[in-house]
Amino acid sequence: MIRYGPKSIEYKRAGADLMVVDAAQGFDQDDEKTLAIVRGARATFLAHGFDGASMDQIALAAGVSKRTVYNRFNSKEELFGATIEETCRNLLPVDVAEIEASLAPDEFILQLSRQFVEGILQPEALALRRIAAFEAGRTPEIGRSYLRHGPEWMVNQCTPIMERLAEKGAFKIDDTQAALWRLGALITEPLHSQLLLGAAPENLTDAIDHQVRSGVAAFLTLHAP
Repeated sequence: MIRYGPKSIEYKRAGADLMVVDAAQGFDQDDEKTLAIVRGARATFLAHGFDGASMDQIALAAGVSKRTVYNRFNSKEELFGATIEETCRNLLPVDVAEIEASLAPDEFILQLSRQFVEGILQPEALALRRIAAFEAGRTPEIGRSYLRHGPEWMVNQCTPIMERLAEKGAFKIDDTQAALWRLGALITEPLHSQLLLGAAPENLTDAIDHQVRSGVAAFLTLHAP
């Protein structure tokens, strides 16, 4: 069975405490308080929406002081991006190289795709997507943050995986990132939009299986070597 979870990244520290880092760099998932803040923020956003959530509420949910929150995150907007990124991190395999070596390329892509689709169709993931879409109309930075820390982050993480598979001759790709966006669309639509808009199919498991298998098959056909 494939294990999914966070991947380690290097972060800058100042003394014994964590420096506030650029949101584009991610957050320190090895720091217990930082992780508690991110998870507290997610719970608060889901309960109150972005506009209704306050840093005081997030600190209370995380069990830390508001000062501790600000020592790690500059703003509520940055925290929202971190909640999206943590969701995406948990969709990635822990040992990518080992999994690649144990599966045929098409099966590897199929399994990764299924895990990704199952993840973004979870109720919390859908709720965060709705929050971002609603807020983006009046605060475009919220939408851009979701894009950076969600879809774009996933594409950047998966680019080297796709490039390795292409080098092995699994498929032919000229633009790796464009191909990943294409794969994402093929394995998620129209199912993702249906769930976002409250039109879930009667048998979601079967619908996911059909969406992923047909999407991956179409992708492999488009990029056949």
